Amino acid sequence: MVRDGDEIEERVSDRKAREPRLEAADLVARVARLHFEFGLTHQETADSLGLSRVKVTRMVKQARQSGLVKITIASDASPYAELEQEMMERFGLTEVIVVPSPSADAANLRSLLALGTVSYITRILRDDMTVAVGLSRTIGEAARLAAADTQVRRSTAFVSLVGSLREGGAGSDSPFGASAMLAQAFGGSVEHLHAPIIVRSEAVALELMRDPAIAQSLERAAKADVLLAGVGGRVDRIDLSGQGYLEPHEWEELGAAGMVGDMCARYFDKDGRTVQHDVGSRVIGLTLEQLQKIPTRLIVAGGASKRVAVRAVLRGHLATVLVTDFKTAQDLLKKA
Repeated sequence: MVRDGDEIEERVSDRKAREPRLEAADLVARVARLHFEFGLTHQETADSLGLSRVKVTRMVKQARQSGLVKITIASDASPYAELEQEMMERFGLTEVIVVPSPSADAANLRSLLALGTVSYITRILRDDMTVAVGLSRTIGEAARLAAADTQVRRSTAFVSLVGSLREGGAGSDSPFGASAMLAQAFGGSVEHLHAPIIVRSEAVALELMRDPAIAQSLERAAKADVLLAGVGGRVDRIDLSGQGYLEPHEWEELGAAGMVGDMCARYFDKDGRTVQHDVGSRVIGLTLEQLQKIPTRLIVAGGASKRVAVRAVLRGHLATVLVTDFKTAQDLLKKA
């Protein structure tokens, strides 16, 4: 007697046996053409190629993520135009870009926020601009997307506005990596801040910031036309304490002093004001007050874990442009 489970397994095995034996890239390309160019549904594409619908869905996603398929909408119309306008009016922002809110996938949310960031950067970049780049996983993702996709070329200078990390200092999550990838994507130049993000004492920080090369980079970042930065929350953040820059007791002290988040390793309270703590004197980078003087300040952050921090950024007038997700935008308006 054949059980139901055995019958299902036999059918799955039979289907796999009938699937075409093609190189992976060739098969993805065939799926992409049938779905995007000829308008077949996922199921119709699966039937045409003898594949499972699940496999076709996965390949369609792969085709878009790899850059094989590039979709261009000949319109600037936003699906959340009314919400964006309300956000601009309520918080005094020059522009708001709202992206969809995925279910519970932090990586997917970061990708969506990065897409919104790239669309804005591509639109506003001009020759001879200077763009200051902060420490942010989402800015790093935006740099990756831009490097893989954009065709725009500008003689823009990208400069790191805070020191780098010991671990992964060359990766796109760091200002070094993100700045370099953005410069490569847009055909511009890059200038790094060659110093750690946080040093062991105020005396060391002062000595480093007097170094001509570091001082010149900081001065150039302070005079930037555009700031690109993310926001760290109390929980969802780049963990500087885990990398040895902050002692556990210092992190606890920051929380006790009212810290709700950080921007470029500058810790702020619920009103977006600098939290007074010794760690602030040891950061190699611009202060919040210096960041506020940059004319265009694009801040990108979203998700439930960042909402308190984003609200503080808006209260402190740290942003002029905000990239966030639908649910976060609704929550910010509700609690404004």
